[in-house]
Amino acid sequence: MKLRRRLGIEWAGVALAASLIVTGLIYWNSLANFDNLLYDQLSEYDRPAAPDDVLIIAIDEDSLAAFGKWPWSRDRHAELLALLADADPKAIAFDLLLSEPGDSAEDMALADAAAKNENLLLPLHFVFPGSNGADFDIKEPIAPLKQAASAIGHVNLLFDRDGVVRRTSLCFRGIADPATSMEVTWPHLMEQVYRSINGGISPAFSRRPDCQKPLLMPYADRGTFAQVSYAAVANGEMPGAFLKDKIILVGATAQGLGDQHPVPLGDGGTMAGVEIMANLLNDIREDNFITPVSVPTQIALSLIPTWILLIGFWRWRPRTTIFVSVGLVICILAASAILLSLRIWFAPGAALVGLALVYPVWGWRRLQATSDFMDDELKNYRSDTPDIPVLQAPLGPVDLVTEQAEELAHAIKHVRDLRRFISDALTNLPDPMFITDLDGKVKFVNKLAQTGVEDGAQNLALDDMLKRFVAPEDLDDVKDYLALDQNLREHDYVDFTSLNDEVFAMRRARVLSDEGDLRGHIHYLADITEVANAAQEREEVLQLLSHDMRSPQAAILALLDGQDATDDNRRIENHARRTLALADNFVGLARIKSSEFSGEEILLSDLVIEANDSLWPLAKQRGIQSSVEDQTDGAFIIGEPSSLYRSFANLIDNAIKYSPDNSKITIQLRNIAIDKQLFVSVTIADQGNGIAEDMVDHLFERFASNDLDSKGAVKGAGLGLNFVAAVIARHGGTIRAENMRDSGACFTVLLPLAPDPVEPA
Repeated sequence: MKLRRRLGIEWAGVALAASLIVTGLIYWNSLANFDNLLYDQLSEYDRPAAPDDVLIIAIDEDSLAAFGKWPWSRDRHAELLALLADADPKAIAFDLLLSEPGDSAEDMALADAAAKNENLLLPLHFVFPGSNGADFDIKEPIAPLKQAASAIGHVNLLFDRDGVVRRTSLCFRGIADPATSMEVTWPHLMEQVYRSINGGISPAFSRRPDCQKPLLMPYADRGTFAQVSYAAVANGEMPGAFLKDKIILVGATAQGLGDQHPVPLGDGGTMAGVEIMANLLNDIREDNFITPVSVPTQIALSLIPTWILLIGFWRWRPRTTIFVSVGLVICILAASAILLSLRIWFAPGAALVGLALVYPVWGWRRLQATSDFMDDELKNYRSDTPDIPVLQAPLGPVDLVTEQAEELAHAIKHVRDLRRFISDALTNLPDPMFITDLDGKVKFVNKLAQTGVEDGAQNLALDDMLKRFVAPEDLDDVKDYLALDQNLREHDYVDFTSLNDEVFAMRRARVLSDEGDLRGHIHYLADITEVANAAQEREEVLQLLSHDMRSPQAAILALLDGQDATDDNRRIENHARRTLALADNFVGLARIKSSEFSGEEILLSDLVIEANDSLWPLAKQRGIQSSVEDQTDGAFIIGEPSSLYRSFANLIDNAIKYSPDNSKITIQLRNIAIDKQLFVSVTIADQGNGIAEDMVDHLFERFASNDLDSKGAVKGAGLGLNFVAAVIARHGGTIRAENMRDSGACFTVLLPLAPDPVEPA
């Protein structure tokens, strides 16, 4: 439990830390470079095709060679636009920034040429930061061109942290004038091309509540868009039919013009801005953008593999865990690739980091916790290990964990040896023994308990096991014993006769765990056949004493009755009575110790009066008055009438024997309370010489007697008071003897008052 609790706490800590780290990595986009690199590799396998109706008129090296270095005069562009107007294309996106005024005549000529084209779209761009406290400045085409154009749109590019153009925004929104604080939205130039051709906004634009939110652009392979040289078109080398119904993008592709940018292609090269625009236009037309999952979705998807692995730590073996970890990595990459084919981007970096984090960290913490636990348990083991005759090989120098593993291996071997030692010891016990679990199934039997059970005793039900040992007439007694609560038993064993007429004493003991939890029971059968035979012989001796020895003495007394009271007759009578009393006391003591208490409700005053009346002839013979004073108002006790009657008769007889002639014996009964418990007190006081001082402390011991002051006809043998003390103790009472101040001895008996009867409900 201690190890489980610690591992549970540390598992929760690892789970919480990993979840927070994964969430933080996603929230702050800390793995953008890794995710972008993976995105670039995966996007290689599903690139869109370039459409046939998009044509790039490129200001390339051939054009620079034909018309001179850049920038060219605006008349050159006016000639191109005039030529394109005659070819009747679908739309023209003139991706050249013409925001600075030039020669007014050239500007007007360019504006007139631009006005001849129905769908001419011109770019604007933004300069960051802006002037006069503005966030940005807007660089629009010169006024004549702006008026001649069908629409204008922004052409700013979005660069990721690594400088690669992977994303775009379909619009740009911002406050153009800080004085008015009015927000203005500028659609992208390619969105304007789409609108000029289709007469409405694109599905991608209309579907997004925030058109400025970046979208991932799928790129066609470099060079797949149709491209012709600016010089070839301007020199009339391209027939008008080739240009008709084309979407024409005019832009710079020459390396020296500064419009080359890194894009996510496998070759790692750059792409001209106009070709980037062509890819963007294709994505807008095909509604082919890749949408990144939202941040909450990204967090949830990234945490799922981590939590699968965390939960699996509790159920899987380490070998299974490593295979599952590799499988989860493959699943994450596969899921990212599949979603990318569905135009959804799930960045797998944080999910992979989560797996890479929890596996070694949890392995480290589990190893540390297990190492500490093994260290503590091995220390406890070494301190608690019993000394048994087994050998242990010495350990060599190794690292800590290996040393603990070796110690654990030796401890397990030692436990096996200890188990074998205990098993051998139990198996070879001189009496039958078997162990049952909490379900009453036999889990272990020793050699003697297995004897005669040909089909084995393992997993036998307890009742079936008992039927193989216990004689049918004693089976119920054994089951009653086993049904008793062990803490409430009056006797800790039960004896029975076996099917082979052997006598066993069955004892049951609990099997407890180290924490004190009940695990089963041990049943031990001690062979007491010889003891039982001895008990039978003792009973026969008691019968001899109680019948065969008493009968001759009673016959002697009967023969002497009516004979002359000669000295010889009196001597014979005295010895016969003494022998008879000795036999009665001896038999009474023996039977008390060999039988269970079986009490009933007794009115104690009646029993004492009856005992006193039985001795009236002896008292009258010597002129002694013996009276009973009852102050109990009918007190009942729980007792055995015969033994109690004999006890009080012995006490009254002793009082008569040690009282002088013509004296008085007082017997008093009253109720008293001691420590809130009610008792009946019986005091018997005589007027004799009292008890000798050296006898007071030994009066109730066996064979303790002093007959010097006895006036009776029968001298004591020292068993009468011993019998009385045994009977009173058997009834839960006490007896005390003392000398009174004036003269005489006083015996006080305390017996518990019977509880009030429970009235039926």
